[in-house]
Amino acid sequence: MRRGARCRMRCRVQSRGRSSVWSRARAVLAATGLAWAVASPVAAYEPEDIEAAVAVARDVRADVEWLADDAREGRYPGSQGWLDTQDYLIDQLEPIAEGLVDAPGRAAFLHHFTLTIPVLSPDELLLANVVAAIPGSDLADEYVIVGGHYDHLPSWRCSAVNGDDLCNGAMDNAAGTAAVLAIARAVASLPAPPRRSIVFALWDAEEYGLKGSEYFVKTDPLVPLEDVAAYVNLDLIGANLAPSLRDTSFAVGAESGGELLVQMTRDAIAEVELDIRLISRLFGQGRSDYAWFDTTANVPFVYFGDSTNACYHSGGDEIELVDLGKLADQAEAAFRLVLALAEADEPPSWASGTQPSYYEDLVVVSEVLTKALADIEHLPANWQQTLIDLEEQARERVALGPETYNVNWAFEAGLGAIEIAEDGFPCDAQLLPEPEVASLAALASLWALTARRRRFARCRTTARPEARAR
Repeated sequence: MRRGARCRMRCRVQSRGRSSVWSRARAVLAATGLAWAVASPVAAYEPEDIEAAVAVARDVRADVEWLADDAREGRYPGSQGWLDTQDYLIDQLEPIAEGLVDAPGRAAFLHHFTLTIPVLSPDELLLANVVAAIPGSDLADEYVIVGGHYDHLPSWRCSAVNGDDLCNGAMDNAAGTAAVLAIARAVASLPAPPRRSIVFALWDAEEYGLKGSEYFVKTDPLVPLEDVAAYVNLDLIGANLAPSLRDTSFAVGAESGGELLVQMTRDAIAEVELDIRLISRLFGQGRSDYAWFDTTANVPFVYFGDSTNACYHSGGDEIELVDLGKLADQAEAAFRLVLALAEADEPPSWASGTQPSYYEDLVVVSEVLTKALADIEHLPANWQQTLIDLEEQARERVALGPETYNVNWAFEAGLGAIEIAEDGFPCDAQLLPEPEVASLAALASLWALTARRRRFARCRTTARPEARAR
């Protein structure tokens, strides 16, 4: 976008944010039955308002199933499935949010950029982030951004599993895309707008160097980055590293916003059954779209993710591998954090000078490795010994206490754990998905570990509205 167009958009969102933009948004919402009755510029939500919105945020199944269907062809840039996905995302966002690009109609949701991707085409491709916003109230000229990438890979870039080389990318990142859409609907369902504007960004070309988010941050931010309170990233969620880790997930990088963002993240994840562990930004390895916000724009971030398992970038990354109960918890936690950031009197500030890792990271990795010992029967003999040795080393280093901690220890243990998850455990749809869809034979030895989670999932399902009709 040229500078003049960007300035016009900034004026439209900021200078007229609480009048023209918001009145237009309300008019759109009124037509869909989702109008907000704004009694005052500051939202004050009742507990029942939040719980109703949470139910909307947890409704992720239908979007994941559509996005990860074979008909999407892996959503790789230039494919028909990729174009269909852009249309689908706009279909979901247009009734509840405004496009941020200075263009008419549906084009306002498409943030175009060009890129040559030799593995896909010798020609330059016209790519597009899909970006929308729900305007805020009294702090409409400040922003919270929540995003995840929607693109994935063609079959010739995918490892075949049981002869299937179609890379549906259910965990990576149909699940994250579905969570962003669910959070957008949850915000739109609130009885009044949040204080800050919330931007929903579905990034393109993440799989080819984080190019969509790079373009947004470095070349054409559609909102002033200095006015962004925080960025919340959703990538590789609804995934399980091993059967015993079904109830474990990670929130990466909250220390980027200092103690305030750490506490806000703790408060959000405390509301869900899933054990989401905080871990330092180093463990994201700069491999998802949060990276540009952190390193280039100095925007605080939290990255919700499960890391990579044996089905990563393979034909095995199917809808059957997505733990839908886990994904619902992650979407809820992210929604609660996004809303807290949008409502806070003071936003977090980017924290410089943090060390690469902390003793607490080593504790988290050590506990994960200890839990994984319950699954050792699923590993080949050589990997069994690798897990035993790595778990013992991490546990012994934890026992030495924080005074002797070496900043490399946690990361070394973490890389070893990822290697075991990717190359040791099989890509097996009977081992890794949510318990409800796994075979009884595969669950027999894990029954005691999963019984409590199944009971909770049934309770949440009965309290949840039916999935939206497509």
